[in-house]
Formats: sequence, C-alpha cells, structure tokens
Amino acid sequence: MKISPASIRAGSVADAETIAALAIQVFLDTYATAGVRPDLANEAFAEYGRGKFEKRLHETGRVFFLAERGAGLLGFAEVLRDHVASPVTGVVGAELVRLYVQPQAQGAGIGGALLLAAENCAMHAGSGGLWLSAWERNTRALAFYQHLHYQDLGFAYYVIQGQSFGNRILYKPVGSSDAKPLVQP
Repeated sequence: MKISPASIRAGSVADAETIAALAIQVFLDTYATAGVRPDLANEAFAEYGRGKFEKRLHETGRVFFLAERGAGLLGFAEVLRDHVASPVTGVVGAELVRLYVQPQAQGAGIGGALLLAAENCAMHAGSGGLWLSAWERNTRALAFYQHLHYQDLGFAYYVIQGQSFGNRILYKPVGSSDAKPLVQP
C-alpha cells in the first residue's frame, strides 16, 4: 500500500489546538513508557496546552512547520530562528525546540522533511547552524539525527516537574560545508 506524501506548510495561531493535541500525544508516547505519572501529566498540560502554543505561534522569532496529509496533522517542527545559546558553552545558532511526529507516521520521511524546513529556516536567518536537545534514552531520535549528520556536542539536563532527564545536545552547520558553531562573544 502506497502512503500519500505529506505537505509541509508554516503554522499559524489557528493551528494551536491541533499542534497541542499532537504534542501531548507524542510527549506521552516518548516519556510515559512505564505509564502516565502525575509529573508527566502535569508537564503535558502545563507545557503543551493550546494556550501555550497560541502564545508561541505569536512570537516573531519562532516558526512552526506543519506536516499534513489531507486535513490531518502528522507532525510539526518548532524553531527559534534567532541566535540562541545552547546548553553547551559557546555554541549558538537557531534552535530546533521540538520535532514531533505521530508514532504511526514515523519512518515515512515526515521527520526528515520537517527537519529540512527547519534547517532552511536557520540558514535563511543567517544563524550558521541548527542545534537541538534530544532525550538520551530516545535512541530512535538520536539515530535519526546522527543519520542526518548532526554532531553530538555534549550533555544537559531537562527538568520535568522536578525530575531530571538527560539530553544530548546536537548540532549541524547549515548553509556551507565549512560552517562551525557560532561562539558567543
């Protein structure tokens, strides 16, 4: 059975509700592997509610790319296109805040298409590179980024409701083959 391709478009405030629903779904699928605990439920509703995405979609330095098939949202990428400092000292670039793809749509090229849109956004913003953090236990995501030539620059913690989760900080130069991570002055 052939799956029809997804289309990629820029997100708008009108998309906040569907982005929020997809974000909660993917967040819980990723982190709640042993069941939904209160800390994860609190984080899901606090960080991924419609109001939070409405606010983010209004921010001028933040861009959302949506992958859709028909009227259905399959994934999204959230990018801060300005020069953002990463948790790794001295590394600055555009930040891929989130790249979320519905579990049943993974492996169909949607994540790659969204990542390419994010990289192009970073390049057009003149940032020189794109960095992101990925949970150290999300081996599928880490393999995906490694396959697409992201460099592992180090480690940082992300705290969810008082519980620390280790993340790998990954970076890829965009725009030219000799681009290096920008170093803060």
